This record gives sequence, structure tokens and C-alpha cells, in this order.
Amino acid sequence: MNSLYDLLKESTQLFSKLLELEHEKYDAVIKANIEMLDDIVSDEQAYYLKMRGDEQKRENLLEEMGCSGKTLREIIDMSQGEEKTKLRDAYKEFNELLKEVKKINRMCRTLIEVRLRRIDSVLSQLGENNTYTDMKHKDNNAKSLMISKKI
Repeated sequence: MNSLYDLLKESTQLFSKLLELEHEKYDAVIKANIEMLDDIVSDEQAYYLKMRGDEQKRENLLEEMGCSGKTLREIIDMSQGEEKTKLRDAYKEFNELLKEVKKINRMCRTLIEVRLRRIDSVLSQLGENNTYTDMKHKDNNAKSLMISKKI
């Protein structure tokens, strides 16, 4: 199970770097720096690929250990002595970091959604002569096509 500990530490380091990137992304959104935001999103893609690789390593390791389908907590509870303490501490550190990444990610998403609503509101106030208006809705409820909802 020492390998599981190593994998947890590796994942913790990866998420620590991702947290730094999330803080940079939040700053870029606050400053409305689109170029910086674009670079950060590109960097995030690399981290997501690494996370996928770590997840595959974890699944393979659990299968080798005969623990497929078990949660990390269940595996830690099955462990004994110092190994259990080591795994529990590593898991706690990883879990706290994961919560922080989710928190800053939610903050970024909320800020972006607020800004997109403001943009949509301004665009809808431009009226029917707006080049980027959905022609199906010629009344006052014209729908803006300038901003993709996928963002």
C-alpha cells in the first residue's frame, strides 16, 4: 500500500499546482484579462490530462491490491498501524486541497456567469437592430447570439 500513499502524494502535488492556476484564473477573470484567461485554460487542459492518468493509475493499483470498487476511506480503514496513519494523513491533506480547488472554481464560475448576464443584458438593450440578434425573436425578448452559453 506504499504505492497508494505515493499516488496520493502525487495527486496532492498535482492539485496544489492546479489550485495555484485556479487562483491565477480568478485574478484574470477579476481583471477581465482575456489573453491571460485563455493561457490559463490551455494550461488547465494539461492538468486535466495528468489527473486522468493518475485516476487510471489508481484504478490499476486498486485492482492489483484486490480492492476494486472500494473507496479510499474503506481501504484506509482496512490498513493497520503506521500505514493507516500515513494514508489517513495523506488522504486528509488531499481532501482539503480538493475542497479548496472546488471552492475557487465555484467562485470563478459565479463571477463569469454574472459578467455574461451583464453582457447579455447590455446586448438585449441595444434593440432589434443588433447584428447579433436571433431573428426568430423580433419582439423585445430578442436573444443575444454574441455569447456562447457553452463557455
